[in-house]
Amino acid sequence: MPTATPLTLLPGPEPLRVAVDAFARRLAAQGGSPRTVSAYTRDLERVASALAVRRPGLALGDVTPALLDDVLSSPALTSGARGAPCSPATLHRLKVSVRSFFAWAEETGKVASNPARFVRLQRLNPKPPVFLTEREKRQLLKTLRQTDTREARRDRVIIELFVGTGIRLQELVGLGVDDVDLDAKHIRILGKGNVPQVKFLKTDLRSLLRGYLAERRRMGTGECTALFLSNRDTRLTARQVARRLDAWVKAAGIGKHLGPHALRHTFATHLYAKSGDILIVQRALGHASLSTTQVYTHLVDGTLEDAIERL
Repeated sequence: MPTATPLTLLPGPEPLRVAVDAFARRLAAQGGSPRTVSAYTRDLERVASALAVRRPGLALGDVTPALLDDVLSSPALTSGARGAPCSPATLHRLKVSVRSFFAWAEETGKVASNPARFVRLQRLNPKPPVFLTEREKRQLLKTLRQTDTREARRDRVIIELFVGTGIRLQELVGLGVDDVDLDAKHIRILGKGNVPQVKFLKTDLRSLLRGYLAERRRMGTGECTALFLSNRDTRLTARQVARRLDAWVKAAGIGKHLGPHALRHTFATHLYAKSGDILIVQRALGHASLSTTQVYTHLVDGTLEDAIERL
């Protein structure tokens, strides 16, 4: 009796939403921040919904340049939930998400050709970043020094690290006790794309860390090796850091809405003001492209113009 030949089942068309989930996992695996992955996923889900309205059951490989252009210009994507027009920045990010997604789909062989190859991006004028002036920074640090509690001492080290190194929020919360090397005058971080980097620690920041580390080691906390701990002796989260910063900014009487990234801008702005060397700022921030760092030259030039006006 002849042996039956097993059937080879060819994979069917890949649903668009399944591909979006796979793309999100790829971004996360490549070191994309949770915030970035969430933003890309949210944008692509909106695009997938708009495509499904026009073509129910649409598969990834069925998306054409004409269909994509149609949905990108439709009210479903150019307007917000309440019907107000989306900002240019929101539309720009949406198109960036679409271009990145379909470039990945073509690269991985999920589509024969990239339907987003004709999507054009308009150049945006960058918004000046929010940062602390020298006076505001001094006021914030003074407020922290005036409160002598375990939590305040921890928060002071966190904020001093932000304004003294330009570290990113995710890099900071990822720090462990062993990442601090006071003899070598640096901390070790895992930067964007999971690239190991070091950040130089100036003298007064090393002194502050030395005292904090002594207190941190006395606390023990078993297997938790995080540098910064919550009140429950677990690793401090990004959301907790943001909330603590907001509370201290308000306590210092600073009338600005500041997130942790504003302290990175503060570091960069003050470093450029003191050095006048944009290449130093680029190296300190770990920017791959100098164009990303150029915004700080405009900020300081504006400050200089204001000062000359007051002569």
